[in-house]
Amino acid sequence: MVINSGTDTLSYPVQQPVHQVVGKESGEKRALPVTLLSGFLGSGKTTLLEHILKSPDHGLRIAVIVNDMSRLNIDATLITHHHVTRTKEKLIQLQNGCICCTLRGDLLAELARLAQKNDVQYVVIESTGISEPMQVAETFTTEFGAVFDQEELGELSEEDKAVLVDVKKNGLHTMARLDTTVTVLDAFNIYANLDTADFLSDRYGDAIVPEDERTISDLLVDQIEFADVLIINKTDMIDPPRLARIKHLLTLLNPNAKVLESKYSKVDVREIIKTGRFDFLKAASGAGWLRSLHEMTLQKTGNGERMAPKPETLEYGINNFVYSARRPFNPRKLWDLLHNKFILLQHGDGEEEDEEEEDEDEDEDDNGEDKMDEGEDRNEEGASDEENEMVIDPDEALQNKRTHPAFSPLLRSKGFFWLASRPFQSGEWSQAGAILTISCGGKWFAEEDPANWPEDPDVRKSIENDFDGRWGDRRQEIVMIGEGIDTEKVTEVFDQCLLDDEEMKQWEGVMEGDGSRDDKEDAMMDIWEDGFEGWNEAEEEDGHMH
Repeated sequence: MVINSGTDTLSYPVQQPVHQVVGKESGEKRALPVTLLSGFLGSGKTTLLEHILKSPDHGLRIAVIVNDMSRLNIDATLITHHHVTRTKEKLIQLQNGCICCTLRGDLLAELARLAQKNDVQYVVIESTGISEPMQVAETFTTEFGAVFDQEELGELSEEDKAVLVDVKKNGLHTMARLDTTVTVLDAFNIYANLDTADFLSDRYGDAIVPEDERTISDLLVDQIEFADVLIINKTDMIDPPRLARIKHLLTLLNPNAKVLESKYSKVDVREIIKTGRFDFLKAASGAGWLRSLHEMTLQKTGNGERMAPKPETLEYGINNFVYSARRPFNPRKLWDLLHNKFILLQHGDGEEEDEEEEDEDEDEDDNGEDKMDEGEDRNEEGASDEENEMVIDPDEALQNKRTHPAFSPLLRSKGFFWLASRPFQSGEWSQAGAILTISCGGKWFAEEDPANWPEDPDVRKSIENDFDGRWGDRRQEIVMIGEGIDTEKVTEVFDQCLLDDEEMKQWEGVMEGDGSRDDKEDAMMDIWEDGFEGWNEAEEEDGHMH
């Protein structure tokens, strides 16, 4: 069977007897295990696939799903007697606004069909170079209807439709399951891809849909932090000290992952096939390095003993550090610190407002050319000087970060922050290289009825540990990883953005005064100039991110 499009499924037999994928006692079929390969173009994913297909070590009959069969340099004698199914991947926009590469209906039908047969024991999927592994993984763990539109059924054969009806009813995870997620990394370019201002559209042009605003740095850390196995490929292109630094960096970014080294993608396939390492809930719950750094230890302080994060570590020149404070930031001071040293990506009300403005512009266009001309005149007269000052060239921001004494060593940071002007909401902070993404992290738990907290006793205990003093869990907590971070300098520049004693008294006076929550928020906005985009209430409803 051949479906004319762009991804391929190749069934490859090894010279071993085929065993059915069934339960040991029940005799029922088990979900077909899958390894997902991620990595940038040129990292070595396709070479790794060739190695898997040629290896006798796994002893399994494997189906491989690739993006472009022509890129596989497999001896023709190996595939002469086996079918090739061409399917296609499709870029879709999920309800949460993320642009991701997900499996299209014909590919899902093929995967389900493979699971229903006994002649394939394992599947390896090569995702595209621009895919976030978590988005592909969700295909296996969520309701099928969430990633597949009814309209697409019309493009499929009757046989495929019948298979998909079963998949949609029971979920793909009942037929196939992720066993291992692997990210292949080009050792020579890891640091270059962290230290760049490039968006995906800058690198891949028309292959990226206009709505996709992801960056190279963000995608790289997503692929690193979600993986069960990290392969540092092309190690022959770097010296031993640099390799040691990369290994330590990866261990800090993803302490739960197995780290392998390779030349020409040659690894023991038993480290990436049938490992049973994947756990979606664990992988999706947050970066492993955050969990490890947040492990609390008993520390002696000037006020006695209290639970605190582990102290920083330093090895191979790479260290981690947690900036924490129990005062809010002055939003203007924080903005002045950040806006020209990072490429700021903000997720807030601004996006929705822009869409509404675009809709209004379209309506005006329909009403005649005169109004359009008026709009052009207004645009030519331009934005205010203040607005122009806020627009920083990405290359300028990248250069400013590279030369800043506190931020130049910073490779990755994640956490949440507290703005004086937004007393009831936390801000979520995620930085990779020169890219800093800021969004709403939800209400502080201090603003929630404890009855609405998560029921898990360990989680509740963790929340309680975050409370300190009259303002509950409100705090600054940003976890950082970098090369030789000057912790005193970082602390100094952030401390300079905190409210001073007089400002703190003013803030507390508003919070302790009469008035509704809205009244207090309005009062704070009047006192402190806030140049960050607004955070809407809907973001709070998505749940706490801290």
